[in-house]
Amino acid sequence: MASQRQHTVARRIEVSGVALHSGKVVRLEILPAGINSGILFKRVDLPGMPSVLAHVSNIQSTDLNTTIASGEAKISTIEHLMAAFAGLGIDNALVKIDGPEVPVMDGSAAPFVDRILAAGISSQDALRRYFVVREAFEFQMGDKWIRVEPSDVTRFEMEIDFKSKAIGRQSYGFDLDRESFIGLAGSRTFCHVNDVNAMRKAGLALGGSLENAVVVSDDEVLNPEGLRYNDEFVRHKLLDCVGDLSLLGAPLVGRVIAYKSGHGLHASFMKAVWSHRHQLLAVVEDLGIRRSSGKTAAAAAGATA
Repeated sequence: MASQRQHTVARRIEVSGVALHSGKVVRLEILPAGINSGILFKRVDLPGMPSVLAHVSNIQSTDLNTTIASGEAKISTIEHLMAAFAGLGIDNALVKIDGPEVPVMDGSAAPFVDRILAAGISSQDALRRYFVVREAFEFQMGDKWIRVEPSDVTRFEMEIDFKSKAIGRQSYGFDLDRESFIGLAGSRTFCHVNDVNAMRKAGLALGGSLENAVVVSDDEVLNPEGLRYNDEFVRHKLLDCVGDLSLLGAPLVGRVIAYKSGHGLHASFMKAVWSHRHQLLAVVEDLGIRRSSGKTAAAAAGATA
Protein backbone atom coordinates (compact mmCIF):
# COMPACT_ATOMS: atom_id res chain seq x y z
CA MET A 1 0.00 0.00 0.00
CA ALA A 2 1.55 3.27 -1.11
CA SER A 3 0.91 6.63 0.47
CA GLN A 4 -2.50 7.99 -0.50
CA ARG A 5 -4.38 11.21 -0.57
CA GLN A 6 -7.75 11.49 1.09
CA HIS A 7 -10.76 10.97 -1.18
CA THR A 8 -14.39 12.01 -1.41
CA VAL A 9 -17.16 11.48 -3.95
CA ALA A 10 -16.78 13.62 -7.05
CA ARG A 11 -20.41 14.76 -7.17
CA ARG A 12 -23.81 14.41 -5.54
CA ILE A 13 -25.34 10.92 -5.49
CA GLU A 14 -29.04 10.16 -4.93
CA VAL A 15 -30.23 6.86 -3.46
CA SER A 16 -33.69 5.72 -2.43
CA GLY A 17 -35.05 2.40 -1.26
CA VAL A 18 -36.93 0.48 1.39
CA ALA A 19 -35.57 0.35 4.93
CA LEU A 20 -35.10 -3.24 6.07
CA HIS A 21 -36.70 -2.98 9.50
CA SER A 22 -39.28 -0.18 9.19
CA GLY A 23 -40.39 -1.05 5.67
CA LYS A 24 -40.55 2.65 4.78
CA VAL A 25 -39.03 4.26 1.69
CA VAL A 26 -35.93 6.28 2.62
CA ARG A 27 -34.08 8.80 0.46
CA LEU A 28 -30.48 9.81 0.94
CA GLU A 29 -27.91 11.96 -0.79
CA ILE A 30 -24.17 11.42 -0.69
CA LEU A 31 -22.29 14.69 -1.10
CA PRO A 32 -18.59 15.63 -1.34
CA ALA A 33 -17.06 16.69 1.99
CA GLY A 34 -13.87 18.51 2.97
CA ILE A 35 -10.63 16.94 4.15
CA ASN A 36 -10.64 15.34 7.61
CA SER A 37 -14.46 15.44 7.71
CA GLY A 38 -14.97 11.70 7.95
CA ILE A 39 -18.38 10.23 7.14
CA LEU A 40 -21.13 12.44 8.56
CA PHE A 41 -24.82 11.52 8.53
CA LYS A 42 -27.37 14.37 8.65
CA ARG A 43 -31.05 13.73 9.47
CA VAL A 44 -32.78 16.22 7.16
CA ASP A 45 -36.23 15.07 8.34
CA LEU A 46 -35.68 16.32 11.90
CA PRO A 47 -35.85 19.90 13.25
CA GLY A 48 -32.43 21.53 13.02
CA MET A 49 -31.18 18.64 10.82
CA PRO A 50 -28.95 17.10 13.53
CA SER A 51 -25.92 15.08 12.47
CA VAL A 52 -23.88 12.15 13.74
CA LEU A 53 -20.33 11.18 12.81
CA ALA A 54 -19.77 7.57 11.79
CA HIS A 55 -17.39 6.66 14.60
CA VAL A 56 -17.04 3.92 17.21
CA SER A 57 -17.71 6.44 19.98
CA ASN A 58 -21.22 6.98 18.54
CA ILE A 59 -22.31 3.34 18.29
CA GLN A 60 -25.64 3.06 20.09
CA SER A 61 -26.77 -0.50 19.37
CA THR A 62 -25.90 -3.60 17.36
CA ASP A 63 -29.21 -5.48 17.44
CA LEU A 64 -29.43 -6.99 13.93
CA ASN A 65 -27.53 -4.01 12.49
CA THR A 66 -25.11 -1.25 13.44
CA THR A 67 -26.76 1.93 14.73
CA ILE A 68 -25.01 5.21 15.52
CA ALA A 69 -26.52 8.15 17.40
CA SER A 70 -25.68 11.58 18.76
CA GLY A 71 -28.37 13.65 20.42
CA GLU A 72 -31.49 13.52 18.27
CA ALA A 73 -29.61 12.12 15.27
CA LYS A 74 -29.89 8.34 14.99
CA ILE A 75 -29.05 6.21 11.94
CA SER A 76 -29.31 2.43 11.74
CA THR A 77 -28.23 -0.24 9.25
CA ILE A 78 -25.20 1.78 8.16
CA GLU A 79 -22.85 -1.19 7.69
CA HIS A 80 -23.28 -1.81 3.94
CA LEU A 81 -22.90 1.87 3.02
CA MET A 82 -19.90 2.16 5.34
CA ALA A 83 -18.37 -0.92 3.72
CA ALA A 84 -18.77 0.73 0.30
CA PHE A 85 -16.98 3.85 1.53
CA ALA A 86 -14.18 1.80 3.11
CA GLY A 87 -13.77 -0.56 0.17
CA LEU A 88 -13.60 2.25 -2.37
CA GLY A 89 -11.29 4.39 -0.25
CA ILE A 90 -13.77 7.20 0.51
CA ASP A 91 -12.53 9.08 3.58
CA ASN A 92 -14.91 12.04 3.60
CA ALA A 93 -18.60 12.31 2.68
CA LEU A 94 -21.79 13.97 3.86
CA VAL A 95 -24.82 11.68 3.86
CA LYS A 96 -28.15 13.50 4.02
CA ILE A 97 -30.97 11.12 4.88
CA ASP A 98 -34.71 11.64 5.48
CA GLY A 99 -35.23 8.77 7.92
CA PRO A 100 -33.61 6.78 10.72
CA GLU A 101 -32.39 3.86 8.61
CA VAL A 102 -30.21 3.46 5.51
CA PRO A 103 -32.16 1.67 2.75
CA VAL A 104 -31.31 -2.00 2.42
CA MET A 105 -31.28 -1.95 -1.41
CA ASP A 106 -30.61 -5.56 -2.54
CA GLY A 107 -29.11 -6.57 0.82
CA SER A 108 -25.53 -5.96 -0.30
CA ALA A 109 -23.12 -3.06 -0.77
CA ALA A 110 -23.13 -3.35 -4.58
CA PRO A 111 -25.82 -0.70 -5.27
CA PHE A 112 -23.86 1.86 -3.24
CA VAL A 113 -20.60 0.85 -4.91
CA ASP A 114 -22.14 1.16 -8.38
CA ARG A 115 -23.49 4.64 -7.67
CA ILE A 116 -20.22 5.89 -6.17
CA LEU A 117 -18.18 4.57 -9.10
CA ALA A 118 -20.63 6.16 -11.56
CA ALA A 119 -20.34 9.51 -9.79
CA GLY A 120 -16.57 9.30 -9.56
CA ILE A 121 -14.06 9.55 -6.72
CA SER A 122 -12.14 12.77 -6.16
CA SER A 123 -8.62 13.01 -4.69
CA GLN A 124 -8.12 15.68 -2.02
CA ASP A 125 -5.11 17.78 -1.06
CA ALA A 126 -4.31 15.98 2.19
CA LEU A 127 -2.67 12.70 3.12
CA ARG A 128 -4.83 9.89 4.37
CA ARG A 129 -4.33 8.81 7.98
CA TYR A 130 -3.82 5.11 8.71
CA PHE A 131 -3.98 3.12 11.93
CA VAL A 132 -1.03 0.72 11.76
CA VAL A 133 -1.37 -2.21 14.16
CA ARG A 134 1.60 -2.32 16.55
CA GLU A 135 0.82 -5.55 18.42
CA ALA A 136 -1.65 -8.42 18.34
CA PHE A 137 -4.93 -8.01 20.21
CA GLU A 138 -7.82 -10.46 20.57
CA PHE A 139 -11.35 -10.01 21.90
CA GLN A 140 -13.65 -12.93 22.77
CA MET A 141 -17.38 -13.26 23.47
CA GLY A 142 -18.19 -16.88 24.33
CA ASP A 143 -17.11 -19.03 21.38
CA LYS A 144 -16.84 -16.00 19.10
CA TRP A 145 -13.68 -13.97 18.69
CA ILE A 146 -11.90 -11.39 16.59
CA ARG A 147 -8.18 -10.72 16.47
CA VAL A 148 -5.93 -8.13 14.85
CA GLU A 149 -2.22 -8.61 14.14
CA PRO A 150 0.58 -6.50 12.62
CA SER A 151 0.81 -6.81 8.83
CA ASP A 152 2.13 -4.83 5.87
CA VAL A 153 -1.31 -4.92 4.22
CA THR A 154 -4.92 -4.66 5.31
CA ARG A 155 -6.20 -8.22 5.30
CA PHE A 156 -9.53 -9.65 6.48
CA GLU A 157 -10.15 -13.34 7.20
CA MET A 158 -13.46 -14.79 8.38
CA GLU A 159 -14.84 -18.19 9.37
CA ILE A 160 -18.48 -18.93 10.16
CA ASP A 161 -20.21 -22.07 11.41
CA PHE A 162 -24.03 -22.34 11.31
CA LYS A 163 -26.31 -25.25 12.24
CA SER A 164 -28.30 -24.80 9.04
CA LYS A 165 -27.00 -27.22 6.41
CA ALA A 166 -27.71 -24.54 3.81
CA ILE A 167 -24.92 -22.43 5.36
CA GLY A 168 -22.68 -24.74 7.35
CA ARG A 169 -19.01 -23.93 7.87
CA GLN A 170 -17.35 -21.46 5.49
CA SER A 171 -14.18 -19.37 5.43
CA TYR A 172 -12.95 -16.54 3.25
CA GLY A 173 -10.10 -14.04 3.26
CA PHE A 174 -8.82 -11.20 1.10
CA ASP A 175 -6.45 -8.25 1.05
CA LEU A 176 -8.53 -5.09 1.08
CA ASP A 177 -8.10 -3.11 -2.12
CA ARG A 178 -10.67 -1.62 -4.48
CA GLU A 179 -10.69 -4.47 -7.00
CA SER A 180 -10.95 -7.21 -4.37
CA PHE A 181 -13.68 -5.34 -2.50
CA ILE A 182 -15.81 -4.93 -5.62
CA GLY A 183 -15.78 -8.73 -5.89
CA LEU A 184 -17.09 -8.94 -2.32
CA ALA A 185 -19.65 -6.13 -2.45
CA GLY A 186 -22.46 -8.13 -4.07
CA SER A 187 -22.81 -10.62 -1.21
CA ARG A 188 -26.23 -10.26 0.44
CA THR A 189 -27.43 -10.29 4.00
CA PHE A 190 -29.06 -13.53 5.10
CA CYS A 191 -31.26 -15.06 7.78
CA HIS A 192 -33.17 -18.20 8.74
CA VAL A 193 -36.86 -18.28 7.86
CA ASN A 194 -37.73 -18.82 11.54
CA ASP A 195 -35.83 -15.64 12.42
CA VAL A 196 -37.88 -13.69 9.87
CA ASN A 197 -41.11 -14.69 11.58
CA ALA A 198 -39.74 -13.80 15.02
CA MET A 199 -38.44 -10.42 13.83
CA ARG A 200 -41.76 -9.48 12.24
CA LYS A 201 -43.63 -10.33 15.42
CA ALA A 202 -41.25 -7.89 17.14
CA GLY A 203 -42.00 -5.20 14.53
CA LEU A 204 -38.68 -5.66 12.69
CA ALA A 205 -37.69 -6.77 9.19
CA LEU A 206 -40.92 -5.23 7.84
CA GLY A 207 -39.11 -4.29 4.63
CA GLY A 208 -37.36 -7.62 4.25
CA SER A 209 -38.06 -9.87 1.28
CA LEU A 210 -36.40 -12.39 -1.00
CA GLU A 211 -35.40 -9.38 -3.13
CA ASN A 212 -33.09 -7.96 -0.43
CA ALA A 213 -31.97 -10.95 1.63
CA VAL A 214 -30.99 -14.58 1.30
CA VAL A 215 -33.43 -16.66 3.36
CA VAL A 216 -32.62 -20.24 4.34
CA SER A 217 -34.38 -23.13 6.04
CA ASP A 218 -32.49 -25.82 7.90
CA ASP A 219 -31.62 -27.52 4.62
CA GLU A 220 -31.90 -25.15 1.66
CA VAL A 221 -31.79 -21.65 0.24
CA LEU A 222 -35.35 -20.41 -0.34
CA ASN A 223 -34.54 -17.71 -2.90
CA PRO A 224 -35.60 -18.96 -6.36
CA GLU A 225 -32.45 -17.58 -8.00
CA GLY A 226 -30.16 -19.25 -5.47
CA LEU A 227 -26.84 -17.77 -4.34
CA ARG A 228 -24.58 -15.28 -6.10
CA TYR A 229 -21.49 -17.12 -4.78
CA ASN A 230 -21.13 -20.56 -3.27
CA ASP A 231 -19.67 -18.91 -0.17
CA GLU A 232 -21.98 -15.87 -0.17
CA PHE A 233 -22.75 -16.23 3.54
CA VAL A 234 -19.19 -15.83 4.80
CA ARG A 235 -18.53 -13.15 2.19
CA HIS A 236 -21.39 -11.10 3.58
CA LYS A 237 -20.17 -11.52 7.15
CA LEU A 238 -16.80 -10.25 5.97
CA LEU A 239 -18.51 -7.34 4.21
CA ASP A 240 -20.22 -6.40 7.50
CA CYS A 241 -16.87 -6.60 9.27
CA VAL A 242 -15.25 -4.21 6.77
CA GLY A 243 -18.10 -1.74 7.21
CA ASP A 244 -18.20 -1.95 10.98
CA LEU A 245 -14.44 -1.67 11.53
CA SER A 246 -14.34 1.46 9.39
CA LEU A 247 -15.98 3.16 12.39
CA LEU A 248 -12.53 3.32 13.97
CA GLY A 249 -12.16 6.43 11.82
CA ALA A 250 -9.16 5.46 9.67
CA PRO A 251 -8.13 2.41 7.62
CA LEU A 252 -6.40 -0.32 9.61
CA VAL A 253 -3.09 -1.62 8.33
CA GLY A 254 -3.10 -5.07 9.87
CA ARG A 255 -4.50 -8.57 9.64
CA VAL A 256 -8.04 -9.00 10.98
CA ILE A 257 -9.12 -12.58 11.75
CA ALA A 258 -12.66 -13.29 12.94
CA TYR A 259 -14.59 -16.41 13.97
CA LYS A 260 -18.41 -16.44 14.11
CA SER A 261 -18.43 -12.66 14.41
CA GLY A 262 -21.28 -10.18 14.08
CA HIS A 263 -22.13 -6.56 14.76
CA GLY A 264 -22.10 -6.93 18.54
CA LEU A 265 -18.65 -8.52 18.56
CA HIS A 266 -17.31 -5.94 16.12
CA ALA A 267 -18.55 -3.06 18.30
CA SER A 268 -17.14 -4.52 21.52
CA PHE A 269 -13.82 -5.23 19.81
CA MET A 270 -13.59 -1.69 18.42
CA LYS A 271 -14.42 -0.12 21.76
CA ALA A 272 -11.69 -2.20 23.41
CA VAL A 273 -9.19 -1.27 20.69
CA TRP A 274 -10.17 2.39 20.93
CA SER A 275 -9.66 2.46 24.68
CA HIS A 276 -6.13 1.03 24.17
CA ARG A 277 -5.41 2.76 20.86
CA HIS A 278 -2.23 4.50 22.02
CA GLN A 279 -0.75 1.09 22.81
CA LEU A 280 -2.18 -0.91 19.90
CA LEU A 281 -2.21 1.55 17.00
CA ALA A 282 0.21 4.02 15.46
CA VAL A 283 -1.13 6.93 13.42
CA VAL A 284 0.75 7.04 10.11
CA GLU A 285 0.15 9.45 7.22
CA ASP A 286 2.72 8.27 4.69
CA LEU A 287 3.38 4.54 4.55
CA GLY A 288 5.44 4.91 1.36
CA ILE A 289 8.09 7.10 2.97
CA ARG A 290 8.41 4.74 5.92
CA ARG A 291 8.79 1.72 3.65
CA SER A 292 11.36 3.46 1.45
CA SER A 293 13.58 3.53 4.52
CA GLY A 294 13.62 -0.28 4.44
CA LYS A 295 11.18 -0.79 7.30
CA THR A 296 7.86 -2.53 7.10
CA ALA A 297 4.79 -0.55 8.08
CA ALA A 298 4.48 -2.46 11.34
CA ALA A 299 8.15 -2.04 12.20
CA ALA A 300 8.06 1.65 11.32
CA ALA A 301 5.00 2.08 13.49
CA GLY A 302 6.76 0.37 16.38
CA ALA A 303 9.66 2.78 15.99
CA THR A 304 7.30 5.70 16.58
CA ALA A 305 6.08 4.37 19.92
